[in-house]
Amino acid sequence: MEKLKEIFLNVLSKITSSRKRLIGFTGGAAAVILCLTVVFIAYQSGQKTPDMSLELETEPEITSEPVTEEPDFDEDDDFFEDDEDYDDEWDEDLEKDPSVYQPAAPQKYYSHLTGIRVTRTKQRKRPVSVIINNISVAMPNVGISRADIIYECLAEGGITRLMMVLADYENVAAFGSVRSSREYFIDLSRSHDTIYVHAGGNPQDYDELLKRKIDAMDGVNKLLINGSWAYFSQFYYRDAERRKTMASEHTLMISGEGIVAGIEQQNYRKTHERDYKGPFNFNEKFTEMSGGAKTANYVCVPYSAGFKPEFIYNPEDKLYYRKQFGKAHIDGETEEQIRFENVIILFAEYTPYRENAIAIREGHLACNLTGTGYGFYISGGKYKTIRWQKDTRDSVLNLFETDKSELYLNPGKSFVCVTSTAYNKSVVINSDIKSVD
Repeated sequence: MEKLKEIFLNVLSKITSSRKRLIGFTGGAAAVILCLTVVFIAYQSGQKTPDMSLELETEPEITSEPVTEEPDFDEDDDFFEDDEDYDDEWDEDLEKDPSVYQPAAPQKYYSHLTGIRVTRTKQRKRPVSVIINNISVAMPNVGISRADIIYECLAEGGITRLMMVLADYENVAAFGSVRSSREYFIDLSRSHDTIYVHAGGNPQDYDELLKRKIDAMDGVNKLLINGSWAYFSQFYYRDAERRKTMASEHTLMISGEGIVAGIEQQNYRKTHERDYKGPFNFNEKFTEMSGGAKTANYVCVPYSAGFKPEFIYNPEDKLYYRKQFGKAHIDGETEEQIRFENVIILFAEYTPYRENAIAIREGHLACNLTGTGYGFYISGGKYKTIRWQKDTRDSVLNLFETDKSELYLNPGKSFVCVTSTAYNKSVVINSDIKSVD
């Protein structure tokens, strides 16, 4: 029995010292180990070896001769090969059919706004859109460099208004100054499934907010939401420094914390619906345009006779730096010039809005973003003509190549200029090298 104990411990030691699993064991080897285990346990307890035989009609012949033959295990057998050889054998199996053994590659997720790789949680996070003042006497804009996408549309009097769209807003100290809604910004915000942050609006805007059940936060007026009046003005504030030099309408601000509080108050949905796809497609990495793309070092986009913002390309970082009012467009929070990987110009039809007396008196505009149109895509020092399509006011705005295939943007931030079809021959895009500031 001492010999049997020694054999068992020797086998068991070799098994436990190896990292190999039971893959590859023969049935005979497994049976021998099991028997040895039972015998050893019986020996240790001082009991007789239990009878493991099946009941037979005739008893088997019993010999009195001791067992001297050792189990058929050899240290040179494959079972005791070193780990390195075992790993090589595993690799050969992987080469034959990787899908059998190799775990599925981790799923990759990308931001719907920038095309940059993010976690699944961040991809599903619902962004906000904030309507920003863009008149010269209200400069500088504050917090605008945090935007993932900025839309610029024509407003009354030849000026423009901005809508910044961003997903990471919670920790931003201030956004502003926040201005009133225009209904075509509601149309654009629907492309990104945003929570809509604004300060006032035209009568037709409030009609649209109510009819389309927009999740909104108004800093001026109460909103009728699900049959009850909701107030958000407590989440906004007037900037004391701006009030020293600016009219009151240019001083209204909101912080990231204020936006969070407003969302919590109304229990607005914080994630995209599971079937949400987003309006834009992105390359996985920067891809230079080909197929007849032309040089675009300098871009000038007219919105009116008196307002023509510019974008200057910097080949060192492959970004377009924005200028307006004859100087760099600066974020008052960071004191840095705003810049973008992508510049998109869309031509749309603007017409006077004449559905109510206020709109007529103040010269408000309507912008038709339903249907199809054309424009330019600019990135990496190149540009090309593109098409846009929006089937309904609540559907996403899709971008296409001229051959109707889907357009892919380079990953990063985008500035979208929605200017009038009246200026379709007045946009300047050329190879001129100019100073970014």
